[in-house]
Amino acid sequence: MKQIPSNIKNLYDRYLIKKAIPKTAYFLYRKWLRYYLDFCEKYDFNQLNKKSLNPFVNKLENKGQTEQQRKQAYHAVSLFYELGSSKSEKDALSKNKKGDLSTKKDIPKPINVSWVPVYDGLTAEIKLRHYSPKTLKSYRSWIRKF
Repeated sequence: MKQIPSNIKNLYDRYLIKKAIPKTAYFLYRKWLRYYLDFCEKYDFNQLNKKSLNPFVNKLENKGQTEQQRKQAYHAVSLFYELGSSKSEKDALSKNKKGDLSTKKDIPKPINVSWVPVYDGLTAEIKLRHYSPKTLKSYRSWIRKF
């Protein structure tokens, strides 16, 4: 799971202080925000669009989260929306460190990457765990397909 970008985390932490959220709850609020940002990326939602909050809470319900947890997650994400209500904060939230809009396409494509170290590491791990040679063969074929 991705971490919250540092610029967003800093803004969010300051906003939690401003809203008098107990320090003991900061960890949980950051966790819900991290889950929400991950959800938005995974399911192609705009992280600043409030329409994505209900599907997020529904997903938490499907995952077996309690009503109290869902309420806390809802509140954590609502604070994130409030944080992005001003134009300057919205710009800061929607940009990554380079100043570009963050998208899934930011991940660079590897060029001329050698898979030899991966195979060597896999072989060493299989031998260390005393797995069958057939397991190594199967795992190597999956890596090759990947």
